[in-house]
Amino acid sequence: MPLSHLMELQTFRPPSFAGTMVFLVRNQVQQWKNHCRFSANTMLSEHRFYKHLLSGRKCVSKNTKTSVSCSYSTEQNDTLPSINQLSDARVIYAVAAALGHNKESHPESSARVPAIVKALEKMELTPKFRGSDILELQNFNLASVDDIASVHAKAYVSGLEKAMDQASEKGLILIEGSGPTYATSTTFHESLVAAGAGLALVDSVVAASKNQLDPPTAFALIRPPGHHAIPKGPMGFCVFGNVAIAARHAQRVHGLKRVFIIDFDVHHGNGTNDAFLDDPDIFFLSTHQFH
Repeated sequence: MPLSHLMELQTFRPPSFAGTMVFLVRNQVQQWKNHCRFSANTMLSEHRFYKHLLSGRKCVSKNTKTSVSCSYSTEQNDTLPSINQLSDARVIYAVAAALGHNKESHPESSARVPAIVKALEKMELTPKFRGSDILELQNFNLASVDDIASVHAKAYVSGLEKAMDQASEKGLILIEGSGPTYATSTTFHESLVAAGAGLALVDSVVAASKNQLDPPTAFALIRPPGHHAIPKGPMGFCVFGNVAIAARHAQRVHGLKRVFIIDFDVHHGNGTNDAFLDDPDIFFLSTHQFH
């Protein structure tokens, strides 16, 4: 694996899937040259890199140590999981399956996330089998329009919301010039949920990192995907740039100036790349197939 000499793999590794994960770097990378870009969906850890990832919000503990209800806030958050919960957890994750955003027999369909959840269960990599080692965030709030607009043009966000009426009438629409990317009547709402999951995870891991040098790793098992979505619109089956939104949230809300995004996919994460072309504090690295 590229960069294996720089970072160690976690002992927990979810099944491979075309997704993107953000790793927030607290240590300053010694040299940021020429905006190297990158994105990934595997878990990397340690070696001076603090693993902070997609997602953020206020989290309210339930009766178990492995389930947390979350609601977003940019203010001081006193309802995140307890320090004990965060200390016990080695992995925090959130699921947003977007079951209504679906086109049958499409490579990016509603069957993807349930298949991964099923695989995690089969591999016994869930709270049911691992107890407090694995923490699932549940009932987190949607991302706000302002969250999305930190990366995407407001005209695109409002335009997509208005297009939901047309999608309701036709059942499914193709967004012209996007790859094509399809939309259903639930696409806008479920895209906000997906981005919200990322924000909730960022908040949780950042909170954990304040009390321990080895905070839990987090991953967002979400769709619609996002790394092709450019600031001005959707592309390549991607609606909102979930990783980019989470990275910007880490900067704006948590003051984490330096962010390292690793994009591990067969395709280049062009949307994430474009979102941070003018930001010297985002290090984006993409490993993808080259033709």
